Amino acid sequence: MIKNDSLSFEEALRKIEQILKQLENKELDLEEAINLYEEGLKLIHFCEEKLKNARTRIEVILKDKEGFKLENLEKAYELLKNGFK
Repeated sequence: MIKNDSLSFEEALRKIEQILKQLENKELDLEEAINLYEEGLKLIHFCEEKLKNARTRIEVILKDKEGFKLENLEKAYELLKNGFK
């Protein structure tokens, strides 16, 4: 099981790699393979959430005609895409 409060992104990736190696074992019984698959999916979801949270925390300094301002990555991308409109 995943202990979300103590697991880092990198540790989760390592566990996913371990699970993939285990799933490549042709002698693995079906029930164990299903359990590993489910654990892998949970870890992937955990990593996706970590990335999503990190992305919203990243801030970008932008300069416009009014000077410098700090924006989160999502808003900065939209501003750059639309030419600060």
